[in-house]
Amino acid sequence: MKDVASLGGKRVAVIPGTTTEKSLAEAMRKTAVTATVVPVKDHDAGVAALDGGTADAYASDRIILVGIGRTSKNPEKLSLVDEYFSYEPYGLMVRRNDSAFRLSVNRALARLYRSGDVVPLVGKWFGSMGKPGQLLGAMYLINSLPE
Repeated sequence: MKDVASLGGKRVAVIPGTTTEKSLAEAMRKTAVTATVVPVKDHDAGVAALDGGTADAYASDRIILVGIGRTSKNPEKLSLVDEYFSYEPYGLMVRRNDSAFRLSVNRALARLYRSGDVVPLVGKWFGSMGKPGQLLGAMYLINSLPE
């Protein structure tokens, strides 16, 4: 499977009530793809559906899927598609009313993105799951904006 269009006629496991479920339905609608959605209660159940053959794919946040792949007993049996069908914003939590610390963290992250030093870090931790796509590259650029 390479993209949403590849899901035609397949069974796709997804956790009900998540933004992934909604984004997947919208992506399939836009590409006129019909797939059977298999509801699962959590990520472990999603992987179990893949392993047990009750699903052909499991849809979730990419970073969660990367983590699942890195800790799987059979990572060679798993792969990520190149296409993103949604964007899930993540953030860091800091203490309330500590604007000086938040500014320091934001500046450090912006420098990391601007310098390109983020690329080897991502490669170190997530490189085994494939090369970052265009969407992640755009995120680097957006987050590299000066303070």
